Amino acid sequence: MDRESTGIFLVLVSAVSFGLMPIFARFAYAQGVRVDELLFVRFLLAFLIMGTILTARRQLTIPQVRELLVLLVLGGLLYFLDSAFYFTSLLYSPVAIVELVLYTYPAFVTVGAFALGWERITRRLVAAIFIAMVGLLLVANPFGNPIGFGVLLALGSSITYTIYILGGTRVLRRVREDLAAFYVMGAATVSFGLTGTLNGSIRLNWSFEGWFWVAMIALLCTVIALTLFFVGISRIGPSRAALISLVEPVASVLVATEIFGNALNGSQWLGGVLILAATALTTIYGKRESRISS
Repeated sequence: MDRESTGIFLVLVSAVSFGLMPIFARFAYAQGVRVDELLFVRFLLAFLIMGTILTARRQLTIPQVRELLVLLVLGGLLYFLDSAFYFTSLLYSPVAIVELVLYTYPAFVTVGAFALGWERITRRLVAAIFIAMVGLLLVANPFGNPIGFGVLLALGSSITYTIYILGGTRVLRRVREDLAAFYVMGAATVSFGLTGTLNGSIRLNWSFEGWFWVAMIALLCTVIALTLFFVGISRIGPSRAALISLVEPVASVLVATEIFGNALNGSQWLGGVLILAATALTTIYGKRESRISS
């Protein structure tokens, strides 16, 4: 394959890998794994593996103090909250709904970038934001059932992830993405380690199967998926990579429906299609909607 085809393939594999993460999380929960300890081990393993790779390549460096502090806040606070909201939401709502609600974040990023004066809102982007909000309303299904706690957590994850992207936009211009991910993972590890220790939720007394699913999340859905995504971006650019990444929620929805039987109703399917369409429009016509990590 040529350079472009290889880039498309790598981003596609990365998106599918990210899409399997909520499925693996549900399997881990079934083995008694708790959210705090799952995320602590996930980020610890990913941090160690990423550090090993960077060291082997002689690319492990310390950013300037200002950039380093920003990365530590991004990982220790924003990514910590984003991950906590997302993985906890999987305890209360079906995977398909959580993934679709999460993918409203490109619309929120566009609104945030406009509010900060970074971007000019066009009619197409206004239409995309409106479509995403209609889709969110349909997926949440407030007319058929009360909006569940899991939907609110997933929405919280989307909003927190938006702040994470906006907060990291400028520092990522000065720090390589893989190096930034290393420090973000390290800070998130510390935060989950501290909170898990304080509330006594980190026990790690899992079965082999529990360890297997957590390891899959750390290796396949974090280190490998991120690495492939970064390489893919370097070959096809962030806009095309973000568009191809729409495969992620599609993979999650289809696999979750097949395995768990959490079928969406007609209005929720329509809402999901609207959210993905809005994300595609935002990616095509926007400038800042590239996924850094999940």
